[in-house]
Amino acid sequence: FIYIWAGPHHLLYTALPDWAQSLGTVFSIMLIFPSWGGMINGLLTLRGAWDKVRESAVLKFFVVAITAYGMATLEGPMLSLKNINAIAHYTDWIPAHVHIGTLGWNGFMIFGITYWLLPKLYRPSL
Repeated sequence: FIYIWAGPHHLLYTALPDWAQSLGTVFSIMLIFPSWGGMINGLLTLRGAWDKVRESAVLKFFVVAITAYGMATLEGPMLSLKNINAIAHYTDWIPAHVHIGTLGWNGFMIFGITYWLLPKLYRPSL
């Protein structure tokens, strides 16, 4: 529910009505703690098992995905503040924020799931 209303933080200083821009800022700020709670929980899942990350391609993908999620969810609320967005708007930072969320979080998570799932589905003999 909250993520949907945070979307207008991408559209500050555009023709979007001021009330929608302000609503996007409020919901973006509200997302800091739940988003970072999920990211920290994901990283703390590996507590005591970081040596496995060196050996497992799946875990490498997941660690990069969770880190990208953390970056995107830090930038989102930060860019929703009008004084920061005034500097960053119409720069490559805005598309980079979207891309780190889309390609970093979703892309690496999909590759990690694929690397984990395909051997289980097809049972290749290595």
